[in-house]
Amino acid sequence: MTLKRAIPFPLLACLLAGASLPARATTLQEAIAAAMSHAPEIEAARADTDAADARIREARGQGLPSATLSGTIGHGRLDPQGFFGLPAANVTPRAAQLTIEQPLFLGGRVSAGIAQAKAGSEAARAGETMTRSQIVVATVQAYGNVLTTRRMVALYGQMVAQMEEIERQARLRFKAGESPSTDVAQATARLAEAQAALENARGLAVSADARFTNLTGLAPRALQPIPASPALPASLDEALDSARANNPALAQAEAALDAAQAGTRGARAERLPMIGAFAEGASVRDQFFPDYRSDGATIGVRARWQIFAGGRVSAKITESDSAARAADARVRAARSAVDEQTISAFSAARAASLVEAAATAQALAAAQARDSVRHEVRVGMKPQLDLLDAEREATAAAVNETRSQSDRIVAAYRLLALMGR
Repeated sequence: MTLKRAIPFPLLACLLAGASLPARATTLQEAIAAAMSHAPEIEAARADTDAADARIREARGQGLPSATLSGTIGHGRLDPQGFFGLPAANVTPRAAQLTIEQPLFLGGRVSAGIAQAKAGSEAARAGETMTRSQIVVATVQAYGNVLTTRRMVALYGQMVAQMEEIERQARLRFKAGESPSTDVAQATARLAEAQAALENARGLAVSADARFTNLTGLAPRALQPIPASPALPASLDEALDSARANNPALAQAEAALDAAQAGTRGARAERLPMIGAFAEGASVRDQFFPDYRSDGATIGVRARWQIFAGGRVSAKITESDSAARAADARVRAARSAVDEQTISAFSAARAASLVEAAATAQALAAAQARDSVRHEVRVGMKPQLDLLDAEREATAAAVNETRSQSDRIVAAYRLLALMGR
């Protein structure tokens, strides 16, 4: 006998309510936030930044005290050959030494190394910012592509249905002797065109969904419509000023120049001496004869000056100077590129807004014209071909309207990315 347990009414009500509620649509900002936490490129860039910060601590450590403890122990037999009347004996030789050193003068090597490491850290941070900006723009574009391709699938699906009906009517009129076979052939051709467009849109939709999921880790099941553009600079001069001050690619090039200049200072420091203070303590047992004992302590100053290196130092200086000149040239090139890209992006953002407004007006007018032509064809005022063309134009205008919305938001975020915002 099977026992059935009744579900408590409150639980049943909650389950039914949950089943009836539609899934909340994902907004563009939620998609961007998901991409920020999902993209492995950002995690890699963050790791590069952490490594660059660690190199700063490493460079600073070059000027701090160091302590070295070394020791040896062994077992063997020592035979002094009767020297001092000492017999052969089994011994356990051992030694221990502790050395503490403090650099006093390194010719600028440490400061140059710290400056170079700091510049590397700035470059890594700029690279992380640039990676984040690229992910944001890519996510916005993927978000728009998902909405655009789904709208295309819906529009072309409607177009196929309309073309199928038009073809059916054309065949009926041809059989009734009211229209020539040309109308049937034209309707069939337009239907095939619409079906091809529908299949192409479906393929694009699959690719767009895969790209969106790859970037965000989310399934593109329900997306909110494309929102209004974020706040953009009011003038080109404002956009240029912001890009010159905050563009991550330019900041990365400038940091590379700082690192190269620090490298030249470090290379020239190789010509100078190194001076440091030290303190040593040592303990030795059984080293030279059985029961040998020795303890000692020493403090003092060490100096090292390499006065001839076979041209190695001069070659290193020449190399670092060349690297600095190349980095300076790259900064100038980056500034010019940022100005050019910002001008282009600013114009594109302005144009995209105007194109969207025009595309919206075109879509509305094309839909109205299609409805009018449909009525005129129905009463015999226009041929069937006009309706076929009107349907195609209305669908194309609606697709352009949807695509223009995606282009507008992508252009806006691309300009913000160039501005470092």
